[in-house]
Amino acid sequence: MTDSRTVSGEILVYLKSLQTLSGNVDIEVKNATRTGLLQVRQGRVVSAECGRLLGNGALLTLAAIGDGAYQAVESEKPAARNVSLTLTLAARLLKTLPSFSQGIDSCNEEEKLQQAIHLFYQFRHKEAGSLLVEILRSNRFYYPAWLWHSRLMTREDYIKKALNEAKKWGNSDLEIQLEAAKIESQLDGSTLAVKRCFFCWSVVKGNEGKCSNCSGMFRLSGHSAPAVAKSVELENALAAYRHELESCPDNSRIAYCLCLGFYSLGKIEQARDFIARALKISPKEPLFVRTRVLLGSSESKTVRTASPVMPVLPKKPAADAPGKTILVVEDSQTSRKVITMLLERKGYAIIEAKNGSEALARMDDFVPDLVLLDLMLPDMSGYEVLSRIRQNAKSAEIPVIMLTGKSNPADRMKGLHHGSNEYLTKPFDPAKLLGVLEKYLDQPGQIAKESKAGQTPVVVDSLPQAPSPPAAAAEPVVIKEKPVPSVIPASGNMQKSILVVEDSPTSRKVISMVIAKRGYTVHEAATGAVAMRKAQEGTPNLVLLDAMLPDMSGYDILYRFKNDEQLKGVPIVMLTAKNNPVDRQKGLQGGSVAYLTKPFDPEKLLAVIDEYI
Repeated sequence: MTDSRTVSGEILVYLKSLQTLSGNVDIEVKNATRTGLLQVRQGRVVSAECGRLLGNGALLTLAAIGDGAYQAVESEKPAARNVSLTLTLAARLLKTLPSFSQGIDSCNEEEKLQQAIHLFYQFRHKEAGSLLVEILRSNRFYYPAWLWHSRLMTREDYIKKALNEAKKWGNSDLEIQLEAAKIESQLDGSTLAVKRCFFCWSVVKGNEGKCSNCSGMFRLSGHSAPAVAKSVELENALAAYRHELESCPDNSRIAYCLCLGFYSLGKIEQARDFIARALKISPKEPLFVRTRVLLGSSESKTVRTASPVMPVLPKKPAADAPGKTILVVEDSQTSRKVITMLLERKGYAIIEAKNGSEALARMDDFVPDLVLLDLMLPDMSGYEVLSRIRQNAKSAEIPVIMLTGKSNPADRMKGLHHGSNEYLTKPFDPAKLLGVLEKYLDQPGQIAKESKAGQTPVVVDSLPQAPSPPAAAAEPVVIKEKPVPSVIPASGNMQKSILVVEDSPTSRKVISMVIAKRGYTVHEAATGAVAMRKAQEGTPNLVLLDAMLPDMSGYDILYRFKNDEQLKGVPIVMLTAKNNPVDRQKGLQGGSVAYLTKPFDPEKLLAVIDEYI
């Protein structure tokens, strides 16, 4: 059966005419601004999609379109079964609820929602609220706006009302259902104003100093100690706030919020960096001044040396130098993996340490030939680790290379003053790093000659990481001897292309470096719109997709790929920091062939790519 004709605003009438149908029908609905899909199975509407909307909200949005066109075709495709409304109830809702305005089309709804979210993270709540109200006046069933609207509310009855709207229309949205369950359990029916956690939006009772849900701290006091929180919600919020601070570098409230967040994670050095940034923007703000005093300056925690420490001189090359061991001290798991992979491929044995305490404990058991040391660690600064290495007779002569994202001259001088042999900054050039290692590790010619001078710099990510256990819990040193993946391109890989969709320049470069070494051609996109354009210009063999993009979500891109005749067969692997089971299920249900989380294992990523290409 194929039926295509113009509808005069009563698509519900047509749907009711199918209630006696014994077959299955897919109906594509279109008007000037919206496109959607309705799936009828045995006479009942079981699934609805309209842009990013699914379920009840999508059905009601499509039913309220007015004049439009639809095409109905017989179909045996599986249906998501995300609609819980009957057609009778849907018709009643459209009659009794305020009239549906056509003032905003579906593209503008998404655009305005993204604008509101950016304003939300900039603490411009009034402006964000105005945009959300504008969306909801245009389309009451646009449930993502109800979710964000609920997060702005500070009265319990208003919070509950907004969440109820979000649940009704977003009945199949797991994020909404989980958040509603979390927040509703925190409500006690009061009509008084309440505070909200600016990390996870939980309701804050009384004068609590930290969130009972995510352990994010709201202020520091003379008696407070780092909560050492381990919360995915907190880490995701910090990633969002950092993104906004890049866009709004003069927003001191964001910088202060990041200070509190990193303090909550036990990352004191990062907390000091962000309170210093807040004070640079607003130097006379009493709250910021007091917080800096409570945190203390980064200098106060560093073991000082009376005079500059002379660095270790490079050893003379030896023709038959044995394999060397390098201690890599880096708190970011992603960064450690990338550095380890690079060095192991050159024949070095690697010991890893996640923080300063673990690094020093490792060196009590085993003296490496060289140390690669990050500056910003969760428990102490790299300067303090370096000072302790130089003050220990057993390790005083070990070459130490600082490899850090802090690139200003003052930090460079400080590193050299404390005794580092070299000070390299991220993003780093692999050829330069390997050349420096060769200089100190007696391996003439074997390292640098294989690296091309024009090689793409490696960029290592520094996403928020939960602090490591104390040094006492460190395991005995095990020098890795695992097989090294071949860097020779697999047969035909040079003709295979991968589209990397990731808004973070750092993460994008790391991912691209890893897969380019396998011989694949890499194309990059920082936004959903650019990703769709590049994919349509030249269909990739595989897509690596982040879930959080500035203009649309990764789930929106999944939907667009799966509904595009040209692109629907392209395998999509989600690679994202969103690692809770709900997000994983949402990605796999949306059509991704695999769901990997950051920080990622390069070998696992390559194995998944090889499986689908």
